[in-house]
Amino acid sequence: MYDYETLRESHGTKVSQTIDSPILVFDYFEMTEVFAALLVMLIFGVIFYSWSFMLLFLVLILGIGPQLRRRNKKGIYFHWPYKKFHMSLPGLINPKGRKKYSD
Repeated sequence: MYDYETLRESHGTKVSQTIDSPILVFDYFEMTEVFAALLVMLIFGVIFYSWSFMLLFLVLILGIGPQLRRRNKKGIYFHWPYKKFHMSLPGLINPKGRKKYSD
């Protein structure tokens, strides 16, 4: 068989396997927001055929969601309810005890 190791070293380019930033659509929306919008269109636009709810949720997901994400630190959707409502959910991330690891 052929050995391509020397060709790989001389002519190949190394590609990083990790993504340091999220994949953006139109340089504004993250992929999670786009898939959530598609899910809303499927549920409220096709299955239930409720245009008012569909437009409301699309405005929330594609209009307000990116603005909140850009203005606040990562994890705002998870840390805000813990801090506001003094939640304590024991588990792997926040084990029961004196120390709180989530806030």
